[in-house]
Amino acid sequence: MKAHRTFGLRARRGYPGNGRSCRFHVGFDKTKQAFKFDCVPEHDSLQPRCSTHSVGKMVLSPLPTIRLFAFLLAIYSITSMLSFHAFSETALSDSYPGDLGIGKDKSVVFADDFESDNLKKWDDFDGNPEPFNHLMPASGPLGLNANHVVRLRAPSGKRGGADLVKVLPEGYDRLYARWYVKYEPGFNFNAPNHGGGLHAGSRNLLGRSDNRPEGNDWFCAWIEHTTDTHRNCAYVYYRGMYQDCADPHGRCWGDHFPAKSDGPFAGKPQHQPRISPPVLESGKWYCVEIMMDGGNPGTTENGANGVLDYWIDGVEIGPWNDLWLRTTGNLKIDIFWLNLFHHDGTHSDEGILIDNVVVATKRIGIGRPLNHPAGHNTGN
Repeated sequence: MKAHRTFGLRARRGYPGNGRSCRFHVGFDKTKQAFKFDCVPEHDSLQPRCSTHSVGKMVLSPLPTIRLFAFLLAIYSITSMLSFHAFSETALSDSYPGDLGIGKDKSVVFADDFESDNLKKWDDFDGNPEPFNHLMPASGPLGLNANHVVRLRAPSGKRGGADLVKVLPEGYDRLYARWYVKYEPGFNFNAPNHGGGLHAGSRNLLGRSDNRPEGNDWFCAWIEHTTDTHRNCAYVYYRGMYQDCADPHGRCWGDHFPAKSDGPFAGKPQHQPRISPPVLESGKWYCVEIMMDGGNPGTTENGANGVLDYWIDGVEIGPWNDLWLRTTGNLKIDIFWLNLFHHDGTHSDEGILIDNVVVATKRIGIGRPLNHPAGHNTGN
């Protein structure tokens, strides 16, 4: 006859935000005087990837006190042996309802909620001219009154765009950036476009395209949408890019994540979709978060462990953790870029609204809404 006791622990593998939910089942066999521990996945529709682990058993003395001591020791051993955290790490925004004061958190590198009357926090050479970079009152994503946002629009009927550039105070091996975006009613999702995100390397290479980086110069990832599906994707330039590099003149264009599953630009199986981002709609706020980790530098893609991940409204689309991003550890993420760019004049006059920008060294997460009677700020 067996006496069983069950308890639950939140388990995590990989990077913060990739929580896998497991339950440890502990059974004691009185006849064999042995404990047996098993980690069994909870069937969460969004995170069904926790694998089952049998972590063995321990033969014990029948003395109750020794049993108790062994039980506690075994629990400690389990959490030490398994290479993941026992409890989920709280997202940064969970501690700051409405994002109020989030800019003062020690893990935050940069934050802007656009409640000042200018864009002086940003480092654009063009001064962010009106009307393409426009601060305006508007209802934001977090339920705060007297809220302001920035609107980005491309010049009417022309190739071009508008952007916000932030040169960060130092370079980072791993970094997260989160912002909210709303497409104005009338926005044309069919117009060819590019977005923004994280960049490592010289500012002079920001927005560069048509060639594969050398690994010691730059890498980047932009969150944008495809014109055929109207879904977000990550458009990535890096040393190991391969999906669109068959041009006879040696030109090479960025990889998409998730990658296509078939056709001439199909990606490797591990880069193909695990989950599809939502079809975008105008007039709705979306929470976008991206994470990049440069990984160990190397001279070949063998053993590459650079990581890209992103979330749309808190739903994780990646991660992709085998990317050859750099050849030197001196190449670090040092620029955050918000961008709306169109290749031709087929785009709409309507653009995008952006609010509640946070760049940090840990997972930021979806902001917690807050009804607030007056203006607000992120603490920067």
